[in-house]
Amino acid sequence: MRRLSRDTRRRLALYGGATLVAILVLAVPPLLRSAAPPIEVAAVDIQDLRSREATRLLREYVRIDSSNPPGRTVETARFWAEKLGCEGIPFEIVGDDPERPIVVARLAGRRQGEALLLLHHMDVTPAGDLSKWDHPPFGGEYGTGMFQNYLCGRGTIDMKGQGIADFLAIASLRRDGIVAERDLVFVAEPGEETLTPEIGLGWVVDHRPDLLAGVTDVFNEGGVNEVSGDRVLLYGIEVLQKAAIMTTAEADREEDLKAFSDFLDARMAAEPYQVLDEVQDFLSFVAPFRSDLWGHGMEDMRTALRENRFLVELPEPYKALMRDMYYVGKPLPAPDGKGFTTNVVATLLPGRSARGRWSKLQAWAARYRVRLRLRHLTPDSAPTPRTGRAWETLLTVLSLDPVEHAEVGTYVLTGSYTNSSYLRLRGLRAFGVSPFAVNIYDARTVDHDNERIFLPAYIDGVERTARIVREYALAP
Repeated sequence: MRRLSRDTRRRLALYGGATLVAILVLAVPPLLRSAAPPIEVAAVDIQDLRSREATRLLREYVRIDSSNPPGRTVETARFWAEKLGCEGIPFEIVGDDPERPIVVARLAGRRQGEALLLLHHMDVTPAGDLSKWDHPPFGGEYGTGMFQNYLCGRGTIDMKGQGIADFLAIASLRRDGIVAERDLVFVAEPGEETLTPEIGLGWVVDHRPDLLAGVTDVFNEGGVNEVSGDRVLLYGIEVLQKAAIMTTAEADREEDLKAFSDFLDARMAAEPYQVLDEVQDFLSFVAPFRSDLWGHGMEDMRTALRENRFLVELPEPYKALMRDMYYVGKPLPAPDGKGFTTNVVATLLPGRSARGRWSKLQAWAARYRVRLRLRHLTPDSAPTPRTGRAWETLLTVLSLDPVEHAEVGTYVLTGSYTNSSYLRLRGLRAFGVSPFAVNIYDARTVDHDNERIFLPAYIDGVERTARIVREYALAP
């Protein structure tokens, strides 16, 4: 991750189904299998897709520069105020930072309780070097050549596209004059890209809990759909992500940083594996689609580990599912020329205190004359109970999807963070859900140049979101 949350690790985990290592270990074999015979791609009426309301709205949304930093979301909040107001959906703009307002809307149902929160963030990562973009990052332009069926721009995937899908799902009920059985709450928040929930949804929880009254379940980013070509193989519903401690390490001598790194490697290697129920269910879910040396043993990982079935060392993506991990970068000369510096990241399983581990990290570092400076400390890891109407709705609607015929199951993230962890610790069932078929190559553009979304996959995802939301809201 770029600070764990910023590099390809995080966004490939969220949108492409794997970390960089996992691409090689987990994703490449299925892709190679699917390469012969060639993948069939349905014919596309690109003019029709470009004329859709969902496309027009996303282009308008992407054209608003909401880069974080600085994280200014005044214009995006104004965008939502206009759209929600035109639909007659009640909303409020709240928050105590005038530069970073939060939008909260509610479409009331017939009864209280079991309200569903549709959460997305308005802020996006900065575009970086503009010379590397084929199209302006905030132009909302269509691709050309081999990318003519794409919409290009920062936020198309992460995560303005999902925000538009959530909005249209609620608006369609309003337009059809349908009164749902239960409330639907729409939240557009700032601050996600800098891991600051306290200025977004966290502010609402702490200062305006009335706006979330009755909410029991949340759909957020973090779902992982494993894709081959333009087809979804697996719908992964994220129910667990590890806590993370992100620090900068400094030392006068390079060898001290290396010694500290060796110490963390040794501690990590000495930890026994812990196979949580969510992890075992995730591994059982993906095992039939793996062709690597380790994939065949994952359907019952507990037995495989106990009987020492793995004759070679487990790859990092599998290890990270079952133990706390420490990642240390290469020591580099400090910017001021005094000493050396690197990044140190720890990821923790449920049952660990992130603050407690941060204290330990500082004490361990001091032994090697290493100073740690905290950049981010996420909430503790906690799984979402796989129960309730939201979970059942996702299983039902996705398994009966008329476009994709994919398996649906549990997914666990080990190298990423979303605000779902914050919500889970407050008793809400938060599920990471992606309605889109985003392949690995497109997922790699998130947080990098030339972010883009395949328009057929985007429109399918918008319609899929509407089916999910209707099922949740209308079922007796």
